Amino acid sequence: MTGFLLKKSFLLYWDNLYKLLCVNLCLTLLMAICIYLSSLQGGDYPGIVVIYFFNLLIGATSLVARKISDYDQAEISLFLLAAKTLWKDALFFTACLVLHVAVLNHLIPFYLRLGSKLAGLSLAMLLFWICAIWWVAMIYYYPLRLRLNLPVFKAAHNSLLLLTDNLSLSLAIFLLSSIFLVLSLVTSMLLPGISFVLVFHQVAGRTVLLKYDYLESHPLANKKDIPWSLLLKDDLEIIGKRSLKQIIFPWKE
Repeated sequence: MTGFLLKKSFLLYWDNLYKLLCVNLCLTLLMAICIYLSSLQGGDYPGIVVIYFFNLLIGATSLVARKISDYDQAEISLFLLAAKTLWKDALFFTACLVLHVAVLNHLIPFYLRLGSKLAGLSLAMLLFWICAIWWVAMIYYYPLRLRLNLPVFKAAHNSLLLLTDNLSLSLAIFLLSSIFLVLSLVTSMLLPGISFVLVFHQVAGRTVLLKYDYLESHPLANKKDIPWSLLLKDDLEIIGKRSLKQIIFPWKE
């Protein structure tokens, strides 16, 4: 499954390379501004504003990535649409990020300094794993939010449910996403960059939701016997016929 998700994500990313490179550039600039402001005295509040716009661009790119994962045209106007419809999501993720930073920087060190080493370590580890599980689950947030039009908190809740029901696949997606982000440091976050990871998440979310659509229409079906070859027939036909030469040099085909 992960091989299919990676191949489809790469092909879609390649087909929309220039647009997504521009997105990566904008995200990188916002990250640089945020890091610069955080290094200044009193730069916390301006930094939060920059983080908000960063999260707003993440949401807009997720909307574009959703269109891309469905083989639709990614129009520039989608970014303006996302700014109008996803501002609450950006606010939600900004609050979550501020909360998690506070937990990691202040609350966990506080528990580690407690007189009772065992109790402090246990509480610190519990908070750490809650934060980790939360961010792993959030790989499904925008796929659910944009495909099912769920409210913000409902999308977050259902993301946690998807994580528990698809634990091994979710961990693989999160691990691969982390590897791509680390590799992107070599190119200053331009390639493959955050936009590739968002396309990857949309492809993964779309594929996982196909399973639940099938189970809803076949109530007696077993989760272990999902006919993936049938559900992914159209996708396999689209991506399976493209050779490496056609991908890199499409004008020669």
